[in-house]
Amino acid sequence: MRMPTIAHATGLGLALALGTTAPAIAATATTNKAATAEAERIKALEAKLEQSLALIQQLNQRVQELEKRPAAPAPAPAVAAVPVVKPAELAQTEQRLAEVEQGVRDLTSASANARTADTGVPFHGFLDVGYTHFNKQADGQRTGARLGTFDVYLTPQLGANVRSLIELAFEYDNDGSLGIDAERLQIGYAFSDELVLWGGRFHTPYGYWNTAFHHGAQLQTSITRPRFIAFEDQGGILPAHTVGVLATGKTPTALGRFSYDLYAGNGDRIVNGVLDYNASGDDNSSPIYGTNLALSPTGLPGLTLGVHALQSKIGGNNAAGTLTGTARSRVLGGYAYYEGDTFEVIGEYYRFTNRDLAPGGRSRSSQAAFVQLGYNLMDRWTAFARYEKASLKSDDIYFALMTSGTSYHQTAFGLRYDVDTRAALKFQYDANKDVSNPLGTINSLRVQYAVRF
Repeated sequence: MRMPTIAHATGLGLALALGTTAPAIAATATTNKAATAEAERIKALEAKLEQSLALIQQLNQRVQELEKRPAAPAPAPAVAAVPVVKPAELAQTEQRLAEVEQGVRDLTSASANARTADTGVPFHGFLDVGYTHFNKQADGQRTGARLGTFDVYLTPQLGANVRSLIELAFEYDNDGSLGIDAERLQIGYAFSDELVLWGGRFHTPYGYWNTAFHHGAQLQTSITRPRFIAFEDQGGILPAHTVGVLATGKTPTALGRFSYDLYAGNGDRIVNGVLDYNASGDDNSSPIYGTNLALSPTGLPGLTLGVHALQSKIGGNNAAGTLTGTARSRVLGGYAYYEGDTFEVIGEYYRFTNRDLAPGGRSRSSQAAFVQLGYNLMDRWTAFARYEKASLKSDDIYFALMTSGTSYHQTAFGLRYDVDTRAALKFQYDANKDVSNPLGTINSLRVQYAVRF
């Protein structure tokens, strides 16, 4: 057997060596190529990023330049050609518009009805209690605590122009009996601000006080009303209420705001020495009628000036049943009211010309007036003072029939403290001199707490 030669062994070893290292070389070459490709890809991405950053910077510069430039005027809108509408198309369009308008009216009406139904009846009222001390015990004047007036004020919503007003008063008489009275019962229709017509029982519009303060004691600064314009069942000598018709309105003028009241109704009668407003018809078929005119001058805020006049035929009997008669009463007068930041002033004047209608009867002239001043002392505190006087002819049949138709003069002082906007605590001192009272001057001290709701 022949042995291999050295050359053959060397060649065989080289072949074995090449066979072992060839795969490793090939793997290394592949890795180098992949690394080169990844490096080129990263370089390309970096180039694109640099281009994007440059573009963003250019855009930012452009925006800044545009913001610094003044705004260019908007181009005028192009005028569109007006289409030609055929008569048939116009009729269809008008019909559609009519249908839309009718739908809007139906919705508006339904909405108004819904609001009216939801509103209900607004309910308001007044209540007062107090204490009065008299230094002398005259008829009908008793010292002690007293219940004032519980006043219910309703304004039912009947429609856009239909108005209504109901005022019921619950009050005790001097003898302690409870009386219930429909002080106001009105139904009206508003044609405009210049004309509102009312029918029913209303406060007779004379002066300022009688139509401004009504039966709610919280409304007025003082505790009491001036005596001669008190309500009929409290000693007043004027018809504070009328059952009939009333026209009222207001309108601006060159001189200022002008307002008026025109009214006519059942004439009053005198029953047992007290005026009665004849709720169920006129007993002598002679109506009362009158007017009240007022002006709030331009340039003088808070000031109201007015004049008033009324005429009626009144008959009846006195409280003792010893005297009867009939008189034609005419009243003329004027008034002024001013309310400022620190004080208020109310002044009213009345001149009576009453003619006895009995055979041979004569005319008599009398007068009455008052002035009241209120001054704000400090927050919530108001001081007030009032002087009133009535000079009435004793042989005037109109005054002779009434229990309170006598001459007098009275001075009142007081303080009012507004607990809040709906409640007031008041103190008042009166000194009253009635020429027919044998007791002479009667002094009284009153305290009242009055609220509204």
